[in-house]
Amino acid sequence: MDNLKNITRTLKALSDEGRLRIMSLLNSKKDLCVCEIKEVIGLSQPAISNHLKILENAGLVKYAKDGRWINYNINEKMDKEIKKILDSILLNIKNGDGIIDDSIKLKKTDRKLICFK
Repeated sequence: MDNLKNITRTLKALSDEGRLRIMSLLNSKKDLCVCEIKEVIGLSQPAISNHLKILENAGLVKYAKDGRWINYNINEKMDKEIKKILDSILLNIKNGDGIIDDSIKLKKTDRKLICFK
């Protein structure tokens, strides 16, 4: 894929506050499941899954099954130029009130408690 299309696809995927919040969470902790992301961000499970699919289609996230869990992570094999863009965006939003609140909630989130509700 040419660079212009790749960058355009990436920026479109990142043009949503919910997806940026998800990327920030994945940047701060590895192996997050939908339940954990839902607990922190407060969006519905279908909305989180849709956001993750968009991010996956853009090559920004990947997932792996681990027994009963589906763990999401930032795609470490993404294009280096895209990684620079993502890192710059995450650096610029890291001190936002919503991002700080998400980080605090994430530290208190235990998947074993929330995923079996």
